[in-house]
Amino acid sequence: MLRVPVFSLAGEEVASLTAKSWWGLSEVLAAIREQHVMESGVQVRVFHGPSKLLAGSSLAELGVAAGSHLTLVTHQPCRLVTASADRTARIWDSISGDCLQILEGHEGAVHSAVFSQGGFHVATASSDRTAKLWHAASGECLHTLES
Repeated sequence: MLRVPVFSLAGEEVASLTAKSWWGLSEVLAAIREQHVMESGVQVRVFHGPSKLLAGSSLAELGVAAGSHLTLVTHQPCRLVTASADRTARIWDSISGDCLQILEGHEGAVHSAVFSQGGFHVATASSDRTAKLWHAASGECLHTLES
Protein backbone atom coordinates (compact mmCIF):
# COMPACT_ATOMS: atom_id res chain seq x y z
CA MET A 1 0.00 0.00 0.00
CA LEU A 2 1.17 3.47 -0.88
CA ARG A 3 0.22 6.69 0.87
CA VAL A 4 -0.10 9.17 -1.97
CA PRO A 5 -1.10 12.78 -1.32
CA VAL A 6 -3.04 14.52 -4.10
CA PHE A 7 -2.57 18.26 -4.62
CA SER A 8 -4.43 20.85 -6.65
CA LEU A 9 -2.54 23.17 -9.00
CA ALA A 10 -2.77 25.77 -6.23
CA GLY A 11 -0.74 23.45 -3.97
CA GLU A 12 -3.66 22.55 -1.68
CA GLU A 13 -3.82 18.92 -0.57
CA VAL A 14 -7.25 17.76 -1.76
CA ALA A 15 -6.97 14.06 -0.91
CA SER A 16 -4.69 11.52 0.69
CA LEU A 17 -4.90 8.10 -0.93
CA THR A 18 -3.97 4.75 0.50
CA ALA A 19 -3.46 3.18 -2.90
CA LYS A 20 -2.22 -0.04 -4.41
CA SER A 21 0.42 0.14 -7.12
CA TRP A 22 -1.87 -1.62 -9.64
CA TRP A 23 -4.55 1.09 -9.32
CA GLY A 24 -5.52 2.77 -12.56
CA LEU A 25 -7.30 6.00 -13.34
CA SER A 26 -10.78 4.80 -12.30
CA GLU A 27 -9.59 3.60 -8.87
CA VAL A 28 -7.64 6.80 -8.26
CA LEU A 29 -10.56 9.03 -9.27
CA ALA A 30 -13.02 7.04 -7.12
CA ALA A 31 -10.73 7.40 -4.09
CA ILE A 32 -10.29 11.15 -4.73
CA ARG A 33 -14.06 11.66 -5.07
CA GLU A 34 -14.58 10.02 -1.68
CA GLN A 35 -12.55 12.83 -0.10
CA HIS A 36 -12.96 15.80 -2.45
CA VAL A 37 -16.26 17.10 -3.78
CA MET A 38 -16.17 17.90 -7.49
CA GLU A 39 -18.94 19.62 -9.44
CA SER A 40 -20.71 17.45 -11.98
CA GLY A 41 -19.43 17.96 -15.49
CA VAL A 42 -15.97 18.99 -14.34
CA GLN A 43 -13.23 17.47 -16.47
CA VAL A 44 -10.43 15.84 -14.47
CA ARG A 45 -6.83 14.87 -15.16
CA VAL A 46 -4.31 13.27 -12.79
CA PHE A 47 -0.55 13.78 -13.16
CA HIS A 48 2.60 12.40 -11.58
CA GLY A 49 5.16 15.04 -12.44
CA PRO A 50 4.76 15.71 -16.16
CA SER A 51 3.17 12.32 -16.85
CA LYS A 52 -0.60 11.95 -17.14
CA LEU A 53 -2.35 8.92 -15.64
CA LEU A 54 -4.20 7.42 -18.59
CA ALA A 55 -6.96 4.84 -18.67
CA GLY A 56 -5.32 1.43 -18.91
CA SER A 57 -2.11 2.43 -17.10
CA SER A 58 -1.31 1.91 -13.42
CA LEU A 59 0.33 4.00 -10.73
CA ALA A 60 3.34 1.65 -10.87
CA GLU A 61 3.68 2.15 -14.64
CA LEU A 62 3.59 5.91 -14.06
CA GLY A 63 6.45 5.60 -11.55
CA VAL A 64 4.44 6.38 -8.42
CA ALA A 65 6.29 5.07 -5.35
CA ALA A 66 6.62 5.87 -1.64
CA GLY A 67 7.13 9.60 -1.26
CA SER A 68 5.42 10.43 -4.57
CA HIS A 69 2.47 12.74 -4.96
CA LEU A 70 -0.17 13.28 -7.63
CA THR A 71 -1.58 16.49 -9.04
CA LEU A 72 -5.30 16.83 -9.72
CA VAL A 73 -6.16 19.20 -12.57
CA THR A 74 -9.82 20.13 -12.97
CA HIS A 75 -11.52 22.46 -15.40
CA GLN A 76 -15.01 23.31 -16.46
CA PRO A 77 -16.14 22.25 -19.91
CA CYS A 78 -16.41 24.94 -22.58
CA ARG A 79 -19.58 26.80 -21.63
CA LEU A 80 -21.11 30.19 -22.22
CA VAL A 81 -24.01 32.04 -20.65
CA THR A 82 -26.55 34.24 -22.43
CA ALA A 83 -29.12 36.76 -21.19
CA SER A 84 -32.52 37.07 -22.82
CA ALA A 85 -35.62 39.26 -23.06
CA ASP A 86 -37.70 36.15 -22.26
CA ARG A 87 -36.72 36.65 -18.55
CA THR A 88 -34.19 33.79 -18.55
CA ALA A 89 -30.47 33.22 -18.81
CA ARG A 90 -29.18 30.05 -20.43
CA ILE A 91 -25.98 28.08 -20.05
CA TRP A 92 -24.77 26.47 -23.27
CA ASP A 93 -22.16 23.91 -24.24
CA SER A 94 -20.13 26.01 -26.67
CA ILE A 95 -18.92 22.97 -28.61
CA SER A 96 -22.16 21.02 -29.11
CA GLY A 97 -24.54 23.99 -28.91
CA ASP A 98 -26.70 22.14 -26.38
CA CYS A 99 -28.54 24.14 -23.72
CA LEU A 100 -27.29 22.80 -20.38
CA GLN A 101 -29.36 24.88 -17.98
CA ILE A 102 -32.16 27.46 -18.07
CA LEU A 103 -32.04 29.98 -15.22
CA GLU A 104 -35.62 31.06 -14.56
CA GLY A 105 -36.92 33.41 -11.88
CA HIS A 106 -36.59 37.02 -13.04
CA GLU A 107 -39.79 39.00 -13.62
CA GLY A 108 -38.26 41.18 -16.35
CA ALA A 109 -35.84 40.87 -19.25
CA VAL A 110 -32.37 39.65 -18.26
CA HIS A 111 -29.84 42.17 -19.57
CA SER A 112 -26.60 40.70 -18.25
CA ALA A 113 -25.24 37.28 -17.29
CA VAL A 114 -21.71 36.29 -16.33
CA PHE A 115 -19.91 33.26 -14.85
CA SER A 116 -17.99 33.60 -11.58
CA GLN A 117 -14.23 33.20 -11.86
CA GLY A 118 -14.36 29.47 -11.09
CA GLY A 119 -17.40 28.90 -13.27
CA PHE A 120 -19.48 27.44 -10.45
CA HIS A 121 -21.90 30.37 -10.23
CA VAL A 122 -23.69 32.75 -12.60
CA ALA A 123 -24.75 36.32 -11.78
CA THR A 124 -27.65 37.86 -13.70
CA ALA A 125 -29.12 41.38 -13.78
CA SER A 126 -32.65 42.15 -14.91
CA SER A 127 -34.99 45.02 -15.74
CA ASP A 128 -37.03 43.85 -12.72
CA ARG A 129 -34.37 45.73 -10.69
CA THR A 130 -32.86 42.54 -9.22
CA ALA A 131 -29.62 40.70 -9.54
CA LYS A 132 -29.50 36.98 -8.86
CA LEU A 133 -26.73 34.54 -8.04
CA TRP A 134 -27.25 31.03 -9.42
CA HIS A 135 -25.57 27.65 -8.96
CA ALA A 136 -24.46 26.94 -12.53
CA ALA A 137 -24.70 23.13 -12.36
CA SER A 138 -28.12 22.86 -10.69
CA GLY A 139 -29.74 26.09 -11.87
CA GLU A 140 -30.78 26.86 -8.29
CA CYS A 141 -31.16 30.54 -7.40
CA LEU A 142 -28.92 31.08 -4.38
CA HIS A 143 -29.51 34.79 -3.69
CA THR A 144 -31.66 37.65 -4.96
CA LEU A 145 -30.41 41.21 -4.55
CA GLU A 146 -33.01 43.95 -4.90
CA SER A 147 -32.33 47.62 -5.61
